Amino acid sequence: MISLLQRLWRALVDELARGSRRRLRPTSSGRWVLFLALVTGFAAMNTGNNLLFFGWGLVLSAIVVSGILSESTLQAATPTLLPPDELRALRDERLPVRLDNTRRVPAFGVGLSLTLRARATTSTTTSTAGDGRAPATTTKTTTGEAPGVERTGATFELRLSPGASCTARVPWRPRQRGVVKVDSLRVATAAPFGFFSKERIFDPSRLPPALRSLVVLPARVDTRALGHALWARLGEQPAGRAGAGDELFSLRPYRSGDDPRRIAWRRVASTGRVVVREHEATQSRELVVDLRVGASAREEDVEDAVATVGSLVEDLLEDGHSVGVRARGLLVPPDRSPRQRDACLRALATLAPRPGALDPVARGVAIVAVVVGAADVEGADVVVAPVPRDGGGAP
Repeated sequence: MISLLQRLWRALVDELARGSRRRLRPTSSGRWVLFLALVTGFAAMNTGNNLLFFGWGLVLSAIVVSGILSESTLQAATPTLLPPDELRALRDERLPVRLDNTRRVPAFGVGLSLTLRARATTSTTTSTAGDGRAPATTTKTTTGEAPGVERTGATFELRLSPGASCTARVPWRPRQRGVVKVDSLRVATAAPFGFFSKERIFDPSRLPPALRSLVVLPARVDTRALGHALWARLGEQPAGRAGAGDELFSLRPYRSGDDPRRIAWRRVASTGRVVVREHEATQSRELVVDLRVGASAREEDVEDAVATVGSLVEDLLEDGHSVGVRARGLLVPPDRSPRQRDACLRALATLAPRPGALDPVARGVAIVAVVVGAADVEGADVVVAPVPRDGGGAP
């Protein structure tokens, strides 16, 4: 009950701050200063002592000067979010933010942070009634973040000269994959005396549309051993071109520099032309990594499976294999181009896994199924258990 009231109070404070675009909170020393001002003022009014009035005036003047100087700092510092590097769940990240001083006065003690809001994703699970009736479908909405707005860590700039700019790195550790909306950029300062912490909230609507939301890719897990084991199990297939291999591909005329051991002497004897044998190159089989979710799958297990699929695709592409991804409502055909990694990971980042039938793939494509929740494994060449996001595994 207390935690619920605390969340409601924080939500109310956030809404009020969003409307006013300012937030002012006294620090521990500031509370003592306010208490001293009240006590000194009460004593001065009751005794008429000039020395108490003088002390009261000093305390009030310090509060006023603190407010003016801190407001000057907040007015001078303007943040702008820059395109971040690749963001991964459960990894310490640094969000680049440019901080500009647009005034003729320096800014002191500038703290910078962001507030982010995760978009909800919907996953569907199917359960069967105990009396044998038709299956009942239950839709559960889950978010990758705690309810409300998540705040990043803060970075600090001691001094920002007039007209100067700097790039700050705001620390953030994404807890979940998915699309995260930038709710606000916040500049705070406790300068000059540390009596009050004053914060200015900037609306992200002035940012370019591409920077108003961030895509967090699935967490990275260790699947190197898993990828090598899959390669050994699935083997190779003919590449349809000349290269290093064991099977005969074609005969061609002899060229200077060819290995004499490759000359086809029987064909030379029958035709009188010197020709050499070319062998057919081999390549790894095209792979599709399936994400198969059963009705009894837990959310944590599903996220482990998504991380396993993404990491396995990364490792296989890095080794030069042609890899794709398949899930309910998602199919990225096998490819080994440089853009394939980004296409697969971004598709997995926004995927809402749910049970159901999968789209068909081309004949001859090997299927590696990452299974969670007792899902159907029909048609899979290799079945893999999810690798925990803090561990490793093998097929």
